[in-house]
Amino acid sequence: MRKVLYGVSALLLASGVLQLFFAGYMVFQNSIEEIHDAALYHSLNGQFVLRGLALLAIILAAVARAGKRMVWLAVGIFLMSLVQLLIFIVGGMLTGSSEENITPEGSWVAAVHPVTGMLMIFMSYWFFLRCRELAKSKAPARSDAKAGSTAQV
Repeated sequence: MRKVLYGVSALLLASGVLQLFFAGYMVFQNSIEEIHDAALYHSLNGQFVLRGLALLAIILAAVARAGKRMVWLAVGIFLMSLVQLLIFIVGGMLTGSSEENITPEGSWVAAVHPVTGMLMIFMSYWFFLRCRELAKSKAPARSDAKAGSTAQV
């Protein structure tokens, strides 16, 4: 199960990096119609692939007994994917900004989106490294609570 978790963590990291590529692809289009078409890749990957992999990572980390910290790290990645969406929804509501009428305040709020996206990529990388260590270790999985205690006879 640890190797499956390791594989999912690699896909999660790749999906995050792919998000950067799709964002760059979207920005460097010639017309607003081409930008909307290119944005579909970024949206679909972020809303379905990345979020689905993060949810799967939560489940696998729990089943693989990877420890509380690993489960909570996966939960954090999943929650950050929701924050990414809420930045636009709540930011638009608070600033009166929309796709048709972008306000300066809305631009400032939307500028948080790439910063939190990079944070998600760093979290995914950290999760990937810890999953790799877990997959390579031969020791049986232990919960974080029992890791520091000694056996009582």
